[in-house]
Amino acid sequence: MNNVKKKLDQGLAFITCTIMGFMVLVAIWQVFTRYVLNSPSTISEELLRYSLIWVSMLGAAYAFGNKKHIAIEFIVEKLSPKKALRMSILIEILVVLFAVIVMVVGGIMTVNITMAQSSASLGIPMGYIYLSLPVSGILVIGYSVINIYEAIIKRKVELYSKEMDGESVTQLHG
Repeated sequence: MNNVKKKLDQGLAFITCTIMGFMVLVAIWQVFTRYVLNSPSTISEELLRYSLIWVSMLGAAYAFGNKKHIAIEFIVEKLSPKKALRMSILIEILVVLFAVIVMVVGGIMTVNITMAQSSASLGIPMGYIYLSLPVSGILVIGYSVINIYEAIIKRKVELYSKEMDGESVTQLHG
């Protein structure tokens, strides 16, 4: 499962870096056309805005998957390891529910509603812009499943290690 997460991280990092590089080029083009050619590009502002939406949503999914998001840890830190594990799994399940209902289902509904609407400068369907919401939701769900799996496996390994330590102590003294 760690390999899947690693590949997902690498793919998201590549995509977001590519979009950011594209945004830099578009911003340079916008400045060049505005101040050198005295004829501002009509599409660059929209391209930047929509690229920022996509990179933000993908970046948010990446941050969530790697637990780099804002979190209130002081509650979990006060719990026993067993209760902390349960709490973290419960939080991941709640995140999955939110991602399914709001991001995926709500996002798909929004995409369907806005597919007929075109952007002002680019003329592309607005549904493609809003598609970032369900895509990000699916990524968040995937990361949550991986996080739950890793938490359970980690706990099993810790319990097994404690059992093995107990047996070795018993064998040494028995």
